[in-house]
Amino acid sequence: MSVPYRVTVRISEETMEKLEQLVESMQFENISEIIRKSIDEFIERNYKGGKASKVNVMIPQKILSDLEKDVESGSAISLDDLIRIVLRDYTLKRLNDEIDEISKQENIK
Repeated sequence: MSVPYRVTVRISEETMEKLEQLVESMQFENISEIIRKSIDEFIERNYKGGKASKVNVMIPQKILSDLEKDVESGSAISLDDLIRIVLRDYTLKRLNDEIDEISKQENIK
């Protein structure tokens, strides 16, 4: 991949060792790839140019495992898709609960 700009950064020895371990474990081709991917993800998460925003969520391993099983069974095309579905359903339920509550209050009057 040819990129027109070069940026120099200083990082701690500990961070460098972790980056090297990621490369050695074959998760990434090289450290530059990790840094480019990290910058792209940072921009995607923080740049508010569109109608949607990306959010980082910490999910307990047990729940993550259950969600991955749901994806494998065909409940969704990806983990991201399944999380969007779960959040949409949760939001719709809350809206319906609020509408029901408002209706009950209006019927009391």
